[in-house]
Amino acid sequence: MFHNDRVWCVTPVASAEDLARKLTEITWTCCTAFELGGYLWLNDATSPDAGQEFAVVKKAGPNGRPWQVESITFSWCDYATSLAYIQQTLLGEDDQNDFAREVAPALETPAEHGRCCHCA
Repeated sequence: MFHNDRVWCVTPVASAEDLARKLTEITWTCCTAFELGGYLWLNDATSPDAGQEFAVVKKAGPNGRPWQVESITFSWCDYATSLAYIQQTLLGEDDQNDFAREVAPALETPAEHGRCCHCA
């Protein structure tokens, strides 16, 4: 994660297919995050106009704390590639990446989040 001070608004998604569509067809605000299958996809873009980079975080890593396992620039991916990356993550294939590390993202539900400087 590039942004240790960002607060993400986490929305659950129904399936890997739904998430792949969302990540390839829509440009999201910088505070957007999605949850599926014990993983989080946190928008880690440097600005709203930048590439849609998402930090992929396992909610309960080796110590039971969040563990970043991947970082993917979905704006460079088509639907099929995005879906393959998401399915790979959900199968746990990214969990042991050499660069995986513990992180401490600030997460809120949509009700808690309201609007922030990134939502505007």
